[in-house]
Amino acid sequence: MAKKEGKELATVKVYLNTGIIAGLVGVGFVASTLIFGVLILVLK
Repeated sequence: MAKKEGKELATVKVYLNTGIIAGLVGVGFVASTLIFGVLILVLK
């Protein structure tokens, strides 16, 4: 039982890490798009 519980905990950690990474990538993408758009407007 202890072995199974440890495995489930590791799986949950992997899911959380994947979610955090996906969130950071999404935020970074939005931020870079906004910065790029502002730069284009300023240069025009």
